[in-house]
Amino acid sequence: MGGEFLPTLEEGDFAVETRVLTGSSLSYTVDAATKSADVILREFPDEVNEVVGKIGSSEIPTDPMPIEACDLMIILKDRSEWKKAHGREELMEKMSKALESVPGVTFGFQQPIQMRFNELMTGVRQDVAIKIFGEDLDVLTGLSQQIGKIVGTVEGSRGLYIEEVTGLPQIVVIINRDEVAKYGLAIETVNQAINTAFAGQAAGVVYEGERRYDLTVRLGIQNRQSIEDVRNLYYFSERRPDSSKAIGKSNS
Repeated sequence: MGGEFLPTLEEGDFAVETRVLTGSSLSYTVDAATKSADVILREFPDEVNEVVGKIGSSEIPTDPMPIEACDLMIILKDRSEWKKAHGREELMEKMSKALESVPGVTFGFQQPIQMRFNELMTGVRQDVAIKIFGEDLDVLTGLSQQIGKIVGTVEGSRGLYIEEVTGLPQIVVIINRDEVAKYGLAIETVNQAINTAFAGQAAGVVYEGERRYDLTVRLGIQNRQSIEDVRNLYYFSERRPDSSKAIGKSNS
């Protein structure tokens, strides 16, 4: 129709939905959000007052978010102080262009209240959502990529985000039972060693006043990054009455 029944309310600030690759760690998301905030503050010092990032969910999870997602709240200065743009749309376009320098991250520009209402009404934060239903995730992924290419050619479309439903990186460990039997190890022992080293297991409890936390033991982050770390994992024990079983790298 070429018009709107209700014009978009200018809230005065931007809310930028920031996404990194599915399955990324919290530290990677924090690093990507920090780099993005630095770009905005460096490129738009006369337009931006501060940038605040929010990752994950609060104690009351009314707004659940995965670890690979971050909301960047860009608090803008008064429009009379702006030098690089004369309006909200122009500033949004220039910020989006500047953020292209941050690799491996997708951004969707909106406004704080607008983003929340979109999510409440449709389950997604963008103004226009296209949902595809089916049972085969591979087919859904292929169709979403095709639709994304078409939508990207439509005049006026921006902040396109395609939700990933497949492609989560993982390492599958297939145990050679014959080889394990030669060392007198049970499958349960091997599984426990791998699980403890990479996922972590509770080894005790820590008390802080009335709060109680599990003391979790696992390998350092530098030793659980790739398939080579799995190959270098060993299970050993010294046969002494006061010794305990240990899990670690071959050089530990």
